[in-house]
Amino acid sequence: MKQVTMSFVNILAVSSTLIISVNANEFLKWLPHEFIERVSEEEIQKSLLNEIENSLPDPLGTSSASKLFSELEATLQPIYAALPKNTYGNLEHSAASYALHRLFLLRHGWAITGLGPASGKYNTSSPAGILKDQVPAYIEDLFERHLGGKGFSSHDLTVLAATIEHLIQEEAVSRLGAAFKLHEANLIAPGILSYSDTSVMLDTYMIGYILAQNLTDLTSDVAKKLRAQMQDLFNFWTETQEFVRGIQKDVVQNASRKSPFPSAARLDFTASARVVERVVEQFGTFFHDTVCSQLKTTLMRLEHRNSGRIRLSEFYKPALDGYWQFQESVGYLRESGVLEENNSTEASVMIANYMVAPSNCIAPSGFYSVCCRNECEDLLGHLEKEIAAPEAKPETIASLVAELPSSSSVAPGPLSSTSRRRLDQIAEQHGGMVPLHSRLFLQWMHHTYPRECPYPHMSGVTSVKQPEDWLLQEGGTASKEEMLKHTQRSDQVVDSANDANIEDLRWSPEEELIVVRPIVGAPPPSWFSTTMTLRSLVLFAVVASFSYVFVHSTKGGAFGIRDTSYKLVV
Repeated sequence: MKQVTMSFVNILAVSSTLIISVNANEFLKWLPHEFIERVSEEEIQKSLLNEIENSLPDPLGTSSASKLFSELEATLQPIYAALPKNTYGNLEHSAASYALHRLFLLRHGWAITGLGPASGKYNTSSPAGILKDQVPAYIEDLFERHLGGKGFSSHDLTVLAATIEHLIQEEAVSRLGAAFKLHEANLIAPGILSYSDTSVMLDTYMIGYILAQNLTDLTSDVAKKLRAQMQDLFNFWTETQEFVRGIQKDVVQNASRKSPFPSAARLDFTASARVVERVVEQFGTFFHDTVCSQLKTTLMRLEHRNSGRIRLSEFYKPALDGYWQFQESVGYLRESGVLEENNSTEASVMIANYMVAPSNCIAPSGFYSVCCRNECEDLLGHLEKEIAAPEAKPETIASLVAELPSSSSVAPGPLSSTSRRRLDQIAEQHGGMVPLHSRLFLQWMHHTYPRECPYPHMSGVTSVKQPEDWLLQEGGTASKEEMLKHTQRSDQVVDSANDANIEDLRWSPEEELIVVRPIVGAPPPSWFSTTMTLRSLVLFAVVASFSYVFVHSTKGGAFGIRDTSYKLVV
């Protein structure tokens, strides 16, 4: 399993800085490396049963578990309402996966490995457990089997989401234990560090998090060297330290207000765990607001005619002038779906597609990656909330979008004749309604918001190959000669100074549904109206009774998961 998705930010910084100061062996040791992580089936079962129990109503609604469940359910509700339902009023497997994928992106900026459009099948576990990137699919399939094929209710999905979040937080605390061990010489009492030593220990934790280092494999000396070199390894290290220090200070202040014997001079393991849990929850937002916003600002300075595109000749100029970014090869840009190539015009880089490319991700966990947020999710989420259905009439969408601004532009206002005509054409293919979760509608959104909404390629056109694979095998970075070849073309291209028109952007008529609408079948049974509380109790009993049998009966046996139905690959 590939555990690290290291951005070109990190790779280029390492190659240009560290290789000068360390010998080859140390250089290889210090680079992020692959390590296989698994979760035992017993641990997954325990977490699932725990979250089912937590989902039962709390009469006072004051428990932290109830608050978390309510938060998850509230975030999930608009997404759930806007997805096609089966005859039981629930979501089928593919729609449920898509909903969970969207939930974690919106809540934490986590791209859950086993829930994305490019996720694979669940494979047989080994005696050591299940690969972390397959855990979400494993849980979803286990849950689905016990639902008897009726699909997932909003409540069911919230339980699944809480289980995944629970496992991720447990992972964070486990890694904190490894960081504590590296600093055990500085303990002032069992499990307690001074405030300043806690800050250093959290730096070590964040090194493991950002570089996907297995901290149990490090020595204290290596950790110290990495802390000294981290500014060269990750260009936003200072900002990261400030982010973590802010959470650390807040946790200490809250603890001091609640404790009769406050002490801001030291933190025990429990307090440090609270810091780490909040860091993991908030890092995706920090990453987007700090790293990705700066990246987008730089890209927009190179934008061609407000089209959401950068001519390839302009894209490489900053790198030739000494800038550390924008050195990906044409081959990598093409395979990642970032490059737009037309016979009549110069190739260009699509800003929104570049922002969500794998090269702008870090993979701190086997469960998820942290990537630049797809800002089209926010726009689509607004439409889902307003429409509260899987589809809408063209005039409804036109009215909503006319007043919907993006992060880089004001509200579009009344649609152009071309834009409105294409919206009507989408509706004509779908019985007069526009499905929100379809390739053609997302292509329409790309034309309306070219800087925020990625161009939706047909499935199979792009790949999610990671940048380190290109670097090591196929030359992921462009040579100086390649970059010069493209930049020299800029003097030969004459273009209007006016903004690009919607007619100038590529439009293809092929349709694919991200979530396939379930086939209408027999009506649901009369007992379908059972309350959520009763369903939770029954589900708890069923899973509890089968947990021991399931764990032992699946050892070494095939446990496949069916392919997802949504096909869009961006």
